[in-house]
Amino acid sequence: MSDNKIIFAAIDVGTSFSGWAFASRTDPDNMPNICVKKWYSAHTAHETEKTSTCALIRPDGESLEAFGYEAETKYDKLVSEGIHEQYFYFKNFKTDLYGKYYQPLNTGMTLVDQMGKTLPAINVFSCSIKYLADDMYAQLEQKIAFIRREDIRWVITVPAIWTDQAKYLMRESAIKAGITSDSLIMALEPEAASVYCRQLDLCVNRESGVKLATLEVGSKYLVLDAGGGTVDLTIHEVASSKCVKQIVASSGNASGGNTVNREFERFLKEAISDEKYKEFKRIQTEDWLCLMGDFEMKKKSFDPKQDSIAIRFPPSLKDVYKTSKRLSFLTKLGKRKSLKEAVKDTSFGTDITMKRDKIIFKACVFSKFFQHATDKAIKEIKKQLGKLNGDTVSCILMVGGFSECTLLQQEVKSSFPFIPVNVPIEASTVVLKGAVVYGNNPPVISERVVRYTYGVSACDSFIADAHPIEKRLVTDTGVVCKDIFSIHVQRGELVKTGEPQREERYYPQYRNQKSVTFDVCASKLPNPRYTTDKDCHIIGKVVIHLSETDDARRNEVIVSFAFGGTEVLVTAVEKRTGRKVKTNVSFLE
Repeated sequence: MSDNKIIFAAIDVGTSFSGWAFASRTDPDNMPNICVKKWYSAHTAHETEKTSTCALIRPDGESLEAFGYEAETKYDKLVSEGIHEQYFYFKNFKTDLYGKYYQPLNTGMTLVDQMGKTLPAINVFSCSIKYLADDMYAQLEQKIAFIRREDIRWVITVPAIWTDQAKYLMRESAIKAGITSDSLIMALEPEAASVYCRQLDLCVNRESGVKLATLEVGSKYLVLDAGGGTVDLTIHEVASSKCVKQIVASSGNASGGNTVNREFERFLKEAISDEKYKEFKRIQTEDWLCLMGDFEMKKKSFDPKQDSIAIRFPPSLKDVYKTSKRLSFLTKLGKRKSLKEAVKDTSFGTDITMKRDKIIFKACVFSKFFQHATDKAIKEIKKQLGKLNGDTVSCILMVGGFSECTLLQQEVKSSFPFIPVNVPIEASTVVLKGAVVYGNNPPVISERVVRYTYGVSACDSFIADAHPIEKRLVTDTGVVCKDIFSIHVQRGELVKTGEPQREERYYPQYRNQKSVTFDVCASKLPNPRYTTDKDCHIIGKVVIHLSETDDARRNEVIVSFAFGGTEVLVTAVEKRTGRKVKTNVSFLE
């Protein structure tokens, strides 16, 4: 990557909130002066360092009408005018890319908007990234004379627990948005947070005065990145004054802060029925937006010490409930149940009351909306700490928007009373700011742990007593066994960032072969034998074109994989000619 960049810009497309930040090139030893965009919310009448991840796309399905808080305001207007159904309105769409490593993604993958309509995922992400990049560049032009886009190194953040395919889709979306591949870095979110907090004046233990930046070599700490969509965990060990290394594979789940919202919606569905809730959302969209907006505000400010929490309950929701067929039937039987009684009959308990246009929850009931998310987070922390085999960490570092939740903080502290817990000020923007620092000095993460066994599908000499008959294949080289899992790196291996792993040699199987296609495979097994074994999956392809020759079978190809970053770089060398080919794995089908 070119070193002539003078601006380092970060784009964080979060599940719930997104933003951008930038800084000028500085000495990597010094914290850069980071500029973060301030976004104004008309709903809350104040500025924030992130805007909501809302994309309002025009009826053509290609062009963006608005993004962020502006998209929420414009969509509200469209709803009031009765023309919102012509548009596409996406919220919390990033979560849809979370999946298992064997679940294929493709360029035609679609996302479902708030009203059930679909668009290609790459369109939604590229529109969002393009808006954020263009908005940042417009401000740069006002600050720096003669600035050019090629002067910028862009850093896009992605969850550590995302699959390679999901990370690749995000890269392709950024390229479609106009960011050139050679100016683009992908940064893992918990790593960006770790890098930033290492440079902050952040105490690990207030009693001892020990700070994260001054931890001794060999010290370990756990990073809990709790966002709206995912909870990402990793454990870092201080490798030097400038570098840290990941020492266990990242883990996490899709039970971030938005799980709390889904639990609230589950409560509403229990009270009025799933069918009626969908009807309310479709017909009374404006009221539904206000209801969920009010809940979001109460969720963010919730303190378990409060006595009760009141949420505005739109009259239209009561009207929808009254038209329920089931309710009409019960009315005829003389068993009519009021909405006040219905909310008390849900699984969330009886400490819920309704007064005029408000529904009032006791704090103990409101806490139940958080329980699933907090329980899952604690379970993941225990799982990560268990990988240390009795070793301990100096602290737990909580970052991400959901980490600002008082209830989650209390649960973490009470579950791990002997481990200091640190929550930086403005934890929701730590990843964004850390991505800027990461762009200025990418090698700060010196080593990472590989989550899966990676390799390619290859052929080997067929041995009748050792290989299944269905694997037998006749080629120009003779009788071979196909679908051999040729391992390049094993699950749990510690690899140096960006450095090629062991080299493996391969030969074309046919005399007139013009290229070699390597199926890139992944497995949770440490020593898979065949690529068709259970829990082995093809996750991408690499095509290496061969030079002209009379017999391609003599073209020995030496292949190495560079792991440890957010992407996989494959290098292939033709031994006969010395011709070298480098390519990023294409993980999309």
